Amino acid sequence: MAAGRRVLLAYLVYFTALGASFPYLPVFYRDLGLRLEEIGLLIAIQAATQLACAPVWGGLADRFPHTRMTLPLATGVAIAGGAILFGASDFTVVLTGSMLLYAGLSGVGTALDARTFETLGPTGRHRYGQVRAFGSLAFVVSTLLVGLLLDSHGSRSLFLVYLPALLATLVVTAMIPRRGSMTRSINILSGARDIVVKRGMGSFFVGMTVVWAALSATNTFYSIQIVALGGNASLVGLAWSFGALIEVPIMFLFPRLGPRFGTERLLILGAIALGLRAFLTALATDPIGLLVVAPLEGFGFACVFVGGVTVLAARAPAGLIGTAQGLFAASAGLAAIIGSMVGGGVAGSVGIPGLFASCGLVGFVGAAILAVALRGTRSMDATAPTAPQASAGTPDRSTSG
Repeated sequence: MAAGRRVLLAYLVYFTALGASFPYLPVFYRDLGLRLEEIGLLIAIQAATQLACAPVWGGLADRFPHTRMTLPLATGVAIAGGAILFGASDFTVVLTGSMLLYAGLSGVGTALDARTFETLGPTGRHRYGQVRAFGSLAFVVSTLLVGLLLDSHGSRSLFLVYLPALLATLVVTAMIPRRGSMTRSINILSGARDIVVKRGMGSFFVGMTVVWAALSATNTFYSIQIVALGGNASLVGLAWSFGALIEVPIMFLFPRLGPRFGTERLLILGAIALGLRAFLTALATDPIGLLVVAPLEGFGFACVFVGGVTVLAARAPAGLIGTAQGLFAASAGLAAIIGSMVGGGVAGSVGIPGLFASCGLVGFVGAAILAVALRGTRSMDATAPTAPQASAGTPDRSTSG
């Protein structure tokens, strides 16, 4: 199997796992009897684990450019954590399993994105969005089917899909060859410093952290609010699927949209859309209202995520793509700490709708910071072809989570 097809398959099985877990883990925590404040604290600790581990995983991929074991090792750690979480019945065990789970997941997403850019090569990096779109499609299908499973067998049944999908991810990623061109090891700390000190990159990471914090707080309580307003697990799955379904065409068309509108402009527009989505969720009085605004999350996330990853891939110094993606994931981890802890407190004090309204305002602030950080720059649009030269399933031989 060609390297490009293995990468594509890795996204399919990995995002099948995410579709089985991401929308439903807060519901699982709630069914265990955890309070909103405890759920916020738990997710903050998970994010702190991601913040600490993601740059390390990314740096390891750069430091050892010819080994293929980074990805499967990270996946194995995630599987161990998921198995503990599967059997959990109290907060202490949930905390232990989730920390181990997120220690692994922080490396899977980081290393898989970096490996994808490595596989695509410099001339094919604009096609990243097309490859990533298949992951969103798998997320949609998995989310819908697992929602039906939960309605029949309870929230713990999500692990019946989650764990096998992670195991499949381990197997597939172990078969993806490395095409690292560096012949020397990279120092993780100095590599991270080289990225952050580049023009606009410090402000860029600040802006991304603010945007992700607002999104994290909104998403942490989004599924819970659907259930609180009378929805069931199937409706939770449908809402998340609506959002992810919008991601698919946006990501797939990103090689055309970026050159036409500017990658940076699309990134900022996506941040604005996420802020608007948070404001509108605050106004919802029934679960259908939350379902209606879900596509805004898909559009905003696709533009922010693919735009951010593309900007970093274009601006990272040679041999530091893994480190750059690790920093990107770390900004999301820091944001999740802020969003979940503050969000849990706000939700407990003024209710979930009040939290959503606050997240809308914070999201707009983050969009403004990104606009300043990226002012007058274009990452790679001038040189990227306006149409893909090969299908996403067969990237160039020249070679994220």
